[in-house]
Amino acid sequence: MMPTDSIRVDSISPPSARERADALLWARMALLGELEASLLGSRKAVLALDLPGIERGTTEQVGLIGELNALERRSMAPPATGRRSAEEEAPGLSACSPEVKEELRRRESRILEAVRLQAALLARARAKLRVLANMLAGPSVTYGPFLPNGASTGAVDWKCDGESDPCPA
Repeated sequence: MMPTDSIRVDSISPPSARERADALLWARMALLGELEASLLGSRKAVLALDLPGIERGTTEQVGLIGELNALERRSMAPPATGRRSAEEEAPGLSACSPEVKEELRRRESRILEAVRLQAALLARARAKLRVLANMLAGPSVTYGPFLPNGASTGAVDWKCDGESDPCPA
């Protein structure tokens, strides 16, 4: 038998508020980096009209946003002791350096820009697909704006059965 060293558990101190804030901040930065990369991949998929790639990217982005929301909830939860010191009142961005804050803002700005571009590209692709669907439907389909189910264009539907006058006086 080999002798084993015993580790005293009481000598391990819980992480401070600053350490917890730093860990949460770096986890947030990592998730934002993954989200940015995923949006870039989705942009390429949209431009290539790669439907499986678009679905894969969307699923990935929904998961990353869920993780970011969970991380945000964890950062807002009070510690298990229920008591907070002055240092623990507002961990997070107030506890980190200006360089880290600026990098976080830059990443968030790039992600917002990527999301806006993605939304515009998806709207454009949807319009193109609608035109293609109308072309494939045949010559009887009008190429007007897309209307939700049950909406009317306001045009009168005239009957040609001889009972109604298409030109009322």
